[in-house]
Amino acid sequence: MTSSPNGARRRRPVLVPVASALAVVGIGVTAAFGGFAEAPEKPPATVSPGDVIDQGRFHTQFIKAIDTTEKGDFGTTKRYLELVLKVTNMGKETASVGVMPEPGKGFTQSTSFASSLLRTRPEIKTKYGPTVSVLSLGVESHQLHPGITTTVVVKYELEPTATAPPEISLDVGSFAYEGLGLLNQGHDWMLAGAYKDDDGPFEPEVATRITLPVRKESA
Repeated sequence: MTSSPNGARRRRPVLVPVASALAVVGIGVTAAFGGFAEAPEKPPATVSPGDVIDQGRFHTQFIKAIDTTEKGDFGTTKRYLELVLKVTNMGKETASVGVMPEPGKGFTQSTSFASSLLRTRPEIKTKYGPTVSVLSLGVESHQLHPGITTTVVVKYELEPTATAPPEISLDVGSFAYEGLGLLNQGHDWMLAGAYKDDDGPFEPEVATRITLPVRKESA
């Protein structure tokens, strides 16, 4: 056997596959930063103003958002940010237009249309919250009759000196036809979502996101 000049045996080089070495380094770095990160949730689909959104029970078009004023009592004027929608009730029963969820108060699994208008960005802060009504031939109501397309108006009262946002985005939910429970064998259209950890708060599913430019418009 041939010896090295210093009499020590020569060590054979150890080859580590590059991919394996990189994998080990990667695991070490990941562990150092708290383990493997979860993949980010897929953002909801976006639509444009005027597109028809299939919400299950309703077909909805977001027509426009306007900054407008209306005459009040005793010669006063009131200023509003209004969202104008066209809504068709695709179910067989009359539906309530309902109220929008109150920011920071959580959600309920409702059957009403306005419960599907989950949140706005930016949040429009008003003293009493928005009003949601059905407008037909100048008459306001709170019912959506089956098979009929009607105008729905969401109104936020603004302070006279408030600055309206240049645009407003909405997260919109959908409805699923579901059983009402073991004791009640009926079915109804319910806001789609799930209860967190089975018995936790209800988390609605964001089906669509839409952004509307806000324009000034005379009453």
